[in-house]
Amino acid sequence: MIKDLKKKLEGAVNLLPPIPVVMAELLRALDDENTDINSLARIISKDPSMSINVLKVANSAFYRFPYKVSAIDHAVKMLGIKEITMICIACGAYGALKPPRGVQTFDTNKFWKHSVATAVIAKRLSNKASMKDLGAVYLSGLLHDVGKVILDRFVHEIYEIVIKATGDECISMIEAEKKFLGETHDIVGGWIMEQWRLPEIFIDVARHHHSVQDAPEKNRKAVAVCSIADQLARIQGFRFGGDMSGVILSETEAFKVLEKANPKIIEIDMVKFNWDLENADDEIVEMESILKN
Repeated sequence: MIKDLKKKLEGAVNLLPPIPVVMAELLRALDDENTDINSLARIISKDPSMSINVLKVANSAFYRFPYKVSAIDHAVKMLGIKEITMICIACGAYGALKPPRGVQTFDTNKFWKHSVATAVIAKRLSNKASMKDLGAVYLSGLLHDVGKVILDRFVHEIYEIVIKATGDECISMIEAEKKFLGETHDIVGGWIMEQWRLPEIFIDVARHHHSVQDAPEKNRKAVAVCSIADQLARIQGFRFGGDMSGVILSETEAFKVLEKANPKIIEIDMVKFNWDLENADDEIVEMESILKN
């Protein structure tokens, strides 16, 4: 049965809705070194919903600009081509993964709260560790668990058993998925990111946030940050399956990888950092609201 399920899941990824046309155009533009601000603004403006979301994100607590960003070209100038493209990818992917009306799903509100919390915490940790590309880490953290959406969409009844088992048996989602499905959300998440031809950082974070050491060196630090953020989000109460009690962050594979790549991480008071995350609730709620609309 498990072997048949793997084949079905691989095929199911190909049946998912394609990424929005505007997203595809943006990805092509991102690869074109001649792309300028005006051409990017024109692409985004083709999609009214995406335009609204870009402006909402630009004016959110994430960026904390001292004045209101009121136009797409202004947003692109303020944030840059790569940052704006990443925002559009996240908003577009979120929309494409919404379940059809009337289809039974797991608790999507709880799922996306965990995803947004992971993204917010990843951004803060990256900043503390003086890492670059905070936006890319933030948005890839936001989409790190999309494989769970796919598994639930195509094998909902079994996935309900998986989620229940994480609580009943105090095991992680990965362990429960292997036990009942034979395939895990990180592998499936990597498939969908590749299918959509998203930037490598999105693919690597989705595929390796539970196997950080196996991530390509180019994005291993980002993967480690998102993995730690994933665990901190659970500690903060933004949980979605899996028992994370008793985890010592400094002993995790992700922390050791990050410490080796960026020794500055050991200077961070993780107890205080975790304590200060309590004031991130408003930012988490705000971003979740933007994505859901």
